[in-house]
Amino acid sequence: MAKKYSDEFKLAVVEDYYNSPHGVRAISLKYNLPSKNYINNWEKQLKKKGLLPVDATKPNKSAGRSKEAVLRADTRTPREKQYEAEIQLLKAQVAYYEQLEHLQPFIKKKEK
Repeated sequence: MAKKYSDEFKLAVVEDYYNSPHGVRAISLKYNLPSKNYINNWEKQLKKKGLLPVDATKPNKSAGRSKEAVLRADTRTPREKQYEAEIQLLKAQVAYYEQLEHLQPFIKKKEK
């Protein structure tokens, strides 16, 4: 079931976006929103309702992420981190071995 947000909350989020050096993705993470699109849609809705000036916009928009981007906390256990590193290593080794010409006859063709 979709969560309902009040106009006051939406306005606070959009104003925080306007006043913050962060982009919509970082702000959506800060407020635990499911998608960055919420902020863009709320901005349009609030302008239509007259709660934001029609010409309101984020000043000095810059391309790319800021160095201070909000990051998600790493909740993986040490064992999960170890397994992930091992999986990446094994994937690299498999890719290397698949490229060796003398092993080509022994590699099964991937079925589509």
